[in-house]
Amino acid sequence: MSDALLSKTDRLEIGADEYRLRRERVFRLLAEREIDALCVFGPTRVAYLSGFFFSPTERPVALVLTADGRVAALLPNLELSHFQQQGPKLDDSAMYPEYPGGGSGRHPLLFLRDLLSRLGALGKKIAADVDGYEHRWGYRGPALSAVLEQPVHADVALIDDLRMVKSAAEIALMTEACRWGDHAHRLMQDSIRVGSEELLISHGASLQATRDLLAELGGRYVPKAREGLPANAMFIRGSNTAHPHGLHEAGAVALGDVLVTGAYGVVGGYESELERTMIVGEPDAEFQRYFAAMLAAQQVGFDALRPGRTCAEAESDVRRFIRDELGMDDLVRHHTGHGFGLEGHEHPFLDLDDHTVIEPGMVFSVEPGLYVPEFAGFRHSDTVVITVSGMEQLSLYSRELDDLVVAG
Repeated sequence: MSDALLSKTDRLEIGADEYRLRRERVFRLLAEREIDALCVFGPTRVAYLSGFFFSPTERPVALVLTADGRVAALLPNLELSHFQQQGPKLDDSAMYPEYPGGGSGRHPLLFLRDLLSRLGALGKKIAADVDGYEHRWGYRGPALSAVLEQPVHADVALIDDLRMVKSAAEIALMTEACRWGDHAHRLMQDSIRVGSEELLISHGASLQATRDLLAELGGRYVPKAREGLPANAMFIRGSNTAHPHGLHEAGAVALGDVLVTGAYGVVGGYESELERTMIVGEPDAEFQRYFAAMLAAQQVGFDALRPGRTCAEAESDVRRFIRDELGMDDLVRHHTGHGFGLEGHEHPFLDLDDHTVIEPGMVFSVEPGLYVPEFAGFRHSDTVVITVSGMEQLSLYSRELDDLVVAG
């Protein structure tokens, strides 16, 4: 089938019907909580509910949903045609010329106040994900409650709780994203040599993986961002890996370097996550000891995930194993994992203080790490989906040491 003849159902993205069902869930939630209108400012939350993906800037965008089922939006003029191309039909809208005013003499949130007035929401119960637009790219603005001169119930959980359990369509997109994250990692691993430049190998593999993705998927692939590539891989090396989020360093790969990698795909706006610990040349006894400990801890994390347990209970299993069986609790720097989907990190978290109940359809990273100061970090991360009885890995790259040795 030629790209020109592809129907929207063939494209790798969430369809209009699912976006409509998401908004209907919000309408019911508003009615149950006796909330008259909800203002959604977070760009990812706007996209989740409307299908409108955009590049967030200093110009506020807000989606407004009302308990009686109306959909409206605050938009800068420069995004109007973009919203019309992607988003649902609106019952009302407020367009402003520019930020901070574009000659209108009015802050954009005053246009939102006018919109809420037309919707009959002023003076009634209004909620929002956050109390006003986030401060990015030089934006300055008042809280929504100050503009409206009334309380606003601000709660990110109103939308983010709905995002925790993924639909079949979301899981399919993330499964495809995992496939391309795995592919990017393979290209990168196969390109690493002693003397390789860390940055050049990382970016070269990402570009080649993206070329492969576009060649295979063609018009089925629908980009959802202005920045970044659909398939990505990177690594850091040596003692820098002892920092869980160490930055890139200039220089070349050397014999004996420990490598901690990261790779992911993005399909339909949904991400994957894959990380591996590798070694350049033959691993010595010290490396093998920590690698085996990390691998065992990750397996405990896999085994801990099943419906009905809490995130804290799963994390407790991992931390208990690292403390009591490995005697390495002092090498832990972070929790075992996190949810994700449209964002690289999403609620909930596999953390001792997150008591969210695990449900089928949730997607997590599982990535307990051990960090040995001035030596190296040891961390695998895999994308998993919760099933009715446990979990299933979506990232399929080998976890075993024999497959993660780079020839010296």
